[in-house]
Amino acid sequence: MYSTEVINTDVLVIGSGGAGLCASISARNEGADVTIVSKNRIGMANNTTISGGVFAASTGLRDSSDTPALHIKDTIVSGCSINNPDMVKKMAEGAHEQIKNLQKYGVKFAKRETGELWIIHVPGHSVPRHVFSENSFGTDFTSPVSKYVLKTGVKNLSGVFVERILLDEHGRTSGALILDKKDSKVVVIHAKAVVLAAGGAGRIYSQNNNTPSSTGDGYALAFSLGLPLIDMEFVQCYPTLLIEPSLPRKMIAYEALVFRGGAKLFNTDGEDILSLYGIDEPSSMTRDALTLAVIKEVERGKGSNGGVWMDISSVPEKKLERYRKFIPDCLKDRIRFLVTPVVHHFMGGLLVNQEGETGIEGLFAAGEVNGGVHGANRLGGNALTEAWVYGDITGRAAALYAKKIKHRADSYDPEEFKKGLSQYTDNRNEYTARDIQKDLQKLMWEKAGIVRKEKLLTELITNIHDLKKRLYNCKANEWRNLITILETKNMLLVSEAVTRAALLRKESRGSHYREDFPKYGGDSWIKNTIIKVTKDGMAAEFSL
Repeated sequence: MYSTEVINTDVLVIGSGGAGLCASISARNEGADVTIVSKNRIGMANNTTISGGVFAASTGLRDSSDTPALHIKDTIVSGCSINNPDMVKKMAEGAHEQIKNLQKYGVKFAKRETGELWIIHVPGHSVPRHVFSENSFGTDFTSPVSKYVLKTGVKNLSGVFVERILLDEHGRTSGALILDKKDSKVVVIHAKAVVLAAGGAGRIYSQNNNTPSSTGDGYALAFSLGLPLIDMEFVQCYPTLLIEPSLPRKMIAYEALVFRGGAKLFNTDGEDILSLYGIDEPSSMTRDALTLAVIKEVERGKGSNGGVWMDISSVPEKKLERYRKFIPDCLKDRIRFLVTPVVHHFMGGLLVNQEGETGIEGLFAAGEVNGGVHGANRLGGNALTEAWVYGDITGRAAALYAKKIKHRADSYDPEEFKKGLSQYTDNRNEYTARDIQKDLQKLMWEKAGIVRKEKLLTELITNIHDLKKRLYNCKANEWRNLITILETKNMLLVSEAVTRAALLRKESRGSHYREDFPKYGGDSWIKNTIIKVTKDGMAAEFSL
């Protein structure tokens, strides 16, 4: 049915977004033999590529009062104190160094006529502290850095799906088992250390702006090893995605047009939504607040086609010319268009320490796959900062760890894997995994989306279990079908984790809004939700 290839490496990096690319470079700089694997071409089709190319760092270039300490404070205030303060400290203090590294890797940042880095202000940050790439696109980062990675001698295996992380007989990391889509073969990678940088899970929702590869594989890989997940209820939406009928769905950068430009958001009665909800002050115009305001207007019948109107007529002409690149070409000369929130980023993820170490020896994690840095709500620009800082930290740590040990024998049993595959290859073709994905995405948006309540969340647990039963009846008549089934399995696992965490947190905080518990719970709710493995699957509890 398939052939098997074996590869040996010192450090295996899973994922080629910002965190994975940086981890590869750092590990290689320490002299390690590095292999990076990804679902798509290296540096492409990941959430770093769809970002706005904005990077938060307290350089002090525009405001001399800015320091890492202030960056830490802003991040924890926005995160409603759910953050891991040690991780936040690592991110803030390591940010400036990564700007220098990124420039060395070929990233071009926007600069003023004086030659200084152009610093902008982003909502929720108390001072201007963000650098941004020349074109304000995530590919401005990933394209040059992926080329730099390959020049360093890092080996690259793309178009593959990581089925599991392998352990030795003592429970230590020993590599990964990988399915090659193109050649329909199994690749066993023996590695002394693994950096998991597989990104988030926005694709579990029907309304999202994530790349198709964001199916929660990293969360599922870790959870299948018995590792806990943290704060999975905190799923951030980006508040302004274009939803005009017959036009492409494009992100409209409210940070530029509304926050800095002065554009307005109106409901169908012509009321200014920012004023209605008291979020017209710069410090309060965060993504969680704006998302909730927009969706509340839609739910009370003051929206149009599921969104609200953004009006750019109040933006001064000079600013409008500067921000024209944030307005899709399809809008041409229009001054008013419909926008709506969509799922954008996962604040929760793997439970790791401030060094990106998991509970398994030799396994490190970086980027969106981790929880801890952003708490209940992520500030704009902090995603790329976290990815590059923690990619650097974990890549270096993995390489240093790998130097100390010999290759280990994994506990992979080919016969066991074949038996697992037969569950799907021998099935009748009663359902398709794609149909199950669509049903799951619709249910997640309707019942665990922006506005949540106990009745719908409880129903959703049952819905997810029913979809799992349907998945068991899917048939994999070719290799790609099998990978789609396995991706769907991961999506179902992550969906249940989000739902159980959302049920447990009976308050509203950051991006988590419970209609039946609409008030902020205060200090007594400053605790993390933990999704742990049980004999029956999973359970949610609060950390001590």
